[in-house]
Amino acid sequence: MPIERTPLLPVSALSAGQMTCVWVDGLPVGIANAAGIIYAFDDTCRHEGGSLSSGVLRDATVTCPWHGWTYQLHNGKAIVPPVGIRIRVFAVTITDDMIYADIEW
Repeated sequence: MPIERTPLLPVSALSAGQMTCVWVDGLPVGIANAAGIIYAFDDTCRHEGGSLSSGVLRDATVTCPWHGWTYQLHNGKAIVPPVGIRIRVFAVTITDDMIYADIEW
């Protein structure tokens, strides 16, 4: 499958501790600034489809606001049962204040 480097938003638009979501060709991509480290991830919780970027960012984890499912942002793995479920995470590049994600279609 092809990988597309996709611009998401300027780094300056996302302060440390904040999350947001942008739509890329129908795909909701969550973006988190965890203490200066930028992560991009599929914004849809695997449980019942809640928007993860509307949840809680703690360290390098995101917790769904609907039912508390929590995922590690560096690899997408769930850290509460059922362990082993994952969300997609995307490699991030920052160039000239712009956050890019490598999205595999």
